[in-house]
Amino acid sequence: MSAHVEAIWNRALDLASPAEASRPGDVALLTVLTFHGLVTNGGLLNAVELHAYDDVYPSDAVVDAYRFLGLEDAAAAIDNAVLEQRDLVVRGDEDDDLADAVERIDATYTLDDEDIEAALAVAVHNDPDDFAPVD
Repeated sequence: MSAHVEAIWNRALDLASPAEASRPGDVALLTVLTFHGLVTNGGLLNAVELHAYDDVYPSDAVVDAYRFLGLEDAAAAIDNAVLEQRDLVVRGDEDDDLADAVERIDATYTLDDEDIEAALAVAVHNDPDDFAPVD
């Protein structure tokens, strides 16, 4: 990762909320990093459940942030997980069915930190004005 992209990444990690970001790229990056951290720690379905009623990072804003950075496959996986999570709640599946669903849903999110770094580098290159200047 270039020093410039790394500075943008690190700045996003220091923000307390998207409201502190002044540019759309910074908002998207913070949102993606926040959600990705939850997925990494607890799985996709868990992250979707945590964001189902989140005022700061609602699911639709999370999906939009992934799309903003060009991470379409992950955005689609999140979209599908949101729909499946709602269906699971309505159906009230048994433990075995739920465990199978969790495993299947979690497997659709294959993104890692390096993928996000690469997408950020492309986004910064394509439209640097989407990100606040770094010192």
